[in-house]
Amino acid sequence: MCGIFGYITSDGHGPNIERLRRIALTTETRGGDAFGLAWINNDGGRIHTFKAPGPARRHLGELDRCRHAVAIIGHCRLATHGTWRDNRNNHPHVAGKGCLVHNGVIVNHAHLAHQHRLRTQTQCDSEILGLLMTHRRYGRIVHRAAWTVNQTFGDIAVLGLWRKPTRLLIVRRGKPLNFGQTSNGGLYLASLPGNLPGEPKTFVNYTATVLAHRHSRTLLGSAILHTPTADRLSGSLDDSFWGEP
Repeated sequence: MCGIFGYITSDGHGPNIERLRRIALTTETRGGDAFGLAWINNDGGRIHTFKAPGPARRHLGELDRCRHAVAIIGHCRLATHGTWRDNRNNHPHVAGKGCLVHNGVIVNHAHLAHQHRLRTQTQCDSEILGLLMTHRRYGRIVHRAAWTVNQTFGDIAVLGLWRKPTRLLIVRRGKPLNFGQTSNGGLYLASLPGNLPGEPKTFVNYTATVLAHRHSRTLLGSAILHTPTADRLSGSLDDSFWGEP
């Protein structure tokens, strides 16, 4: 059992850091072995990351670095595969040009690595998600995420981050994942609903979603897991908005 949390802006403004701290502390109740973050600032630059052994409460100061972030993902780890003492096993994990955090256990991670001839660098089962998404060389992020999750066994929740434009991936299959919106439309996400703004709701199960923020607009693309439409977007969206795959 781990916990994940995140944020994406709707108007270019950064998160409420005090709220983010409370969400991180609530999420820590699901895992205190390690803490990690990834974020993109409002200048649209690189993806910044931080991860370290130890519970979230030891690292809350790192959230101050996210004051100008337009998108954030975070992870509170309960180690199942690979010791938390080796920071390579902690989250976030690389996913091509992006990164992701994961809640759940991928039962068949070793089989998938062998089947697709993937070269793992850690002992953590979650690493296989990023490797599979990179291995799936075509399609938008939401398509590749849906395909990737459909290869795995076990309940799962994933948040991922990419740039050009800023995109937040949200995947839920079985594991809890909730969201709440602020009055200006900013979206906070977390495994547990405590300290989320407004009236928190649960993400629809068996879905993969991408929220993309560009030029003060946030748009939605989604795919359905475990159906014949898993590799197709639901709805019609302007491909030029979504940037690099």
